[in-house]
Amino acid sequence: RRSRRDHSHPPSDRRRCIATGRIGRRDSLDSAAMRAAVLVATFFFAPEGTKAFTPTAPTSCTRTHYHQSCRVLASTQLWSTVDEKMTSFTSPSLGVSSQIVDDFIQNYKSAMKEGHEWSKEFGFASDDNEEVAEGAFYALFRAIRELDSGTFGLSGTPFYVPSEILAKAESRDKGALTGYFHFTPELSTALEEDFLDAQVGSTDNRKGWTVNAVSMPSGSSFEEARMSLEQVKSALEVGTVIFNNIGAHIPKLAGPTLACTDAMNLPGAVNMYCTARGMRTSAPPHTDRQDVVVVQTEGAKRWRVFTPPTDGNVKPSADPFARGKGEDSLPLHTLLEGKGSRLGSELLMDVVTREGDVLYIPAGFPHTTDTVEETDADYETSLHLTFNIDTHVWNLDNLNVRNIALKRAGYKDLLQSPRGEANLYKGKVNQLPQDLRSSMMDALPLNFLDADPSSYGDKLVNFVAGLCSDVSEVTGDSANTLTPSSIREALERIHSFGTAVLDIHRDMYLAAIEEGRLRTSEAAMTAHVSSGKKTLITPERMQRLSLFRVRPFFEQLDAAKKELAAWSLEGGALVDDSSSSGAKLDPNWQFTAQLKVGDEVEADLGGAFFEAKVSKVAGSFFDVIFFDGDRADGLERSQIKLLKPPVIAEDDFDTTGMTAKEIKKMRKKLEKKRRK
Repeated sequence: RRSRRDHSHPPSDRRRCIATGRIGRRDSLDSAAMRAAVLVATFFFAPEGTKAFTPTAPTSCTRTHYHQSCRVLASTQLWSTVDEKMTSFTSPSLGVSSQIVDDFIQNYKSAMKEGHEWSKEFGFASDDNEEVAEGAFYALFRAIRELDSGTFGLSGTPFYVPSEILAKAESRDKGALTGYFHFTPELSTALEEDFLDAQVGSTDNRKGWTVNAVSMPSGSSFEEARMSLEQVKSALEVGTVIFNNIGAHIPKLAGPTLACTDAMNLPGAVNMYCTARGMRTSAPPHTDRQDVVVVQTEGAKRWRVFTPPTDGNVKPSADPFARGKGEDSLPLHTLLEGKGSRLGSELLMDVVTREGDVLYIPAGFPHTTDTVEETDADYETSLHLTFNIDTHVWNLDNLNVRNIALKRAGYKDLLQSPRGEANLYKGKVNQLPQDLRSSMMDALPLNFLDADPSSYGDKLVNFVAGLCSDVSEVTGDSANTLTPSSIREALERIHSFGTAVLDIHRDMYLAAIEEGRLRTSEAAMTAHVSSGKKTLITPERMQRLSLFRVRPFFEQLDAAKKELAAWSLEGGALVDDSSSSGAKLDPNWQFTAQLKVGDEVEADLGGAFFEAKVSKVAGSFFDVIFFDGDRADGLERSQIKLLKPPVIAEDDFDTTGMTAKEIKKMRKKLEKKRRK
């Protein structure tokens, strides 16, 4: 199998026999680590109709000037005759048009052949006449990639496409994506065949979205350690059950996730959200760091999407890509107050997705969901797949280019928090003029990883350099000026990093696909003796469970991140006067210095470290909240990396590695010395 990326690059030496979980959003360790520890001590588990609405960007492409609270459908020009109930709507007075959906459908039709060829190449379709859903998924993401760049990020445009329109484009009676994955039998079977983990989300639309483990191990045996179907059903009574990273855990979902990654030529992943019918709030209002593509595969779900908040000056400490998560909140009643509220958001969409429908939401756009749209619904569970385009997660944006170039040049980034916070999307960057802030947080061009970096012209380099110059002018930081050559160097290095991350993601999904085919083959060979019997997890098959396949890929990703960080610091020494003192720190202070609640850290989830904040200290164990609201409880000190050296006063001492008794003894000794 050859790489679907630009063929001027030779395919990497891919390992086909190992799979892992989705990386952009991480699984909580509180239950997962305990589950895996039950099995092997040396391993631990690292590892979200009236057919509703189709808004598009106004011709001015300024998202803050359009608003739609009605339920509408897609394109007047192409689809007004889909059927009598599917009437089209445009409103010049609100700045809403259907052009983006027209463009998407034209792209989708054009990409169908390419998607079919892709599906044959990877063994989903057996011949020229067989059209499969995986090929349609590829065409879906290819069509999105070909849209105008203004579709993405904080300046982007959400849109919605009903399944009937997709079916017409495919020349089918029923869309290829309709009913691709159901709670029963697909999810039920996956829970029986593998060792999956999931979280259940909170349902208070006045507070930040938090998640907790669906279950904890009840004993030491394999069956007692893994999550059961009954536990998932029980959790559905409480809130939405979230399966993060599921594209590499469940082989059937690995195909669409690989299609997303290949068609976009960007690191991609998928989460799955299951909600019981009648849930008043299935996900409180929040934003995501990823541009997301939602595919409803079972039941229905109501979505309300808002323009990004404009309260950056009021709350600069909030990450615009993680609003409404963890300690931050986006109360629904405040969002519904409209542009005049403190958040400055407006309702853009109020839609109900049904089987086969597609909804696109750019990064940073608040959205909330429920399943109470009708009383006569004919489903029990709403299930949708959220495909994530992970540009911001993997440094592929203008803000990260600037930060890395500054570090490489030995300059401090004045937009970063003086506390050394790793999250670039918090702090003074949110106090920049709105247009400049949005441009700095925009992703690099979607074709950034397509070509060799040496082929870059001056256009991209000069554009990013111009943004950096504007930031310097606004902040008064004229001393730390970045040259076009330093920007080019940073872009080339980020290209190398992004390519490595992309390859690792592709390997994850390819390996999961191979595992699925192996399971199918094994089932066929034993069908005559195992009909109706529960899947037997043999010792050999246990080693192929997704939880054991995760760690190597996380380790590769963490190594790539460390390599990029090390490279950025090779050019010059960054001086941080705030941490200077006469005391000497432990050389390994990042993993040994004492932690306190509120410390900005990076926490380990199966070998890859992600930015987080310490939320609780309990002896030698720590709880953290990640940038997107996910939690991990009971981490050991070695699993947490402190980002800034602790300040040690001249009259104090480093307590790293000391017991409470030793600290007390040392304090008495120093006090006695001062008295003399």
